[in-house]
Amino acid sequence: MYLPIMQGIKYILLIAIFGLSTAIGLTISKTYENRVVELREFKNILNAIKTKIKFTYEPLAEIFKQIANKNETNIEKIFSQMAIQMTYSQTREAWENCIQEADISINQEDKDILKKLGKLLGQTDVEGQVSEIEVIENFLNMQIDKAEEDKKKNQKMYKTLGVTIGLVFVIILF
Repeated sequence: MYLPIMQGIKYILLIAIFGLSTAIGLTISKTYENRVVELREFKNILNAIKTKIKFTYEPLAEIFKQIANKNETNIEKIFSQMAIQMTYSQTREAWENCIQEADISINQEDKDILKKLGKLLGQTDVEGQVSEIEVIENFLNMQIDKAEEDKKKNQKMYKTLGVTIGLVFVIILF
């Protein structure tokens, strides 16, 4: 009587182990895709900031609020945080803190490149800020290319690795 129940529990646990390892592999592989998307989004937002600085002469806090109005993506939420922090700290501190503390898929190297922009943002004239944004956009293009390569190289590997490890555990425990 207990044997069929124990067998059922065993099968449920094996399925759970397989499902969990597959989910972990899929989650890790998704971070590679998210990094590419987030870097592109940062680039687009920086382009919008550059245009607004160049043509509207609006204060940075106002530009950040406009970007954050949509508040749909994690990147737009970062700009919402920046706009809030700029009320009680300088642009540089707000920029660097929000970039560093952001819970997004970009890696530390990407964050360091983005944080460099905070040093001159709001500190120089319009042309200086625009040229610094263009420099960062060029660096972001290189990071996007790297992220695409990493995605191609690692995304499939982690998906396969998750499934394979799950199968190995199921076979060993069966």
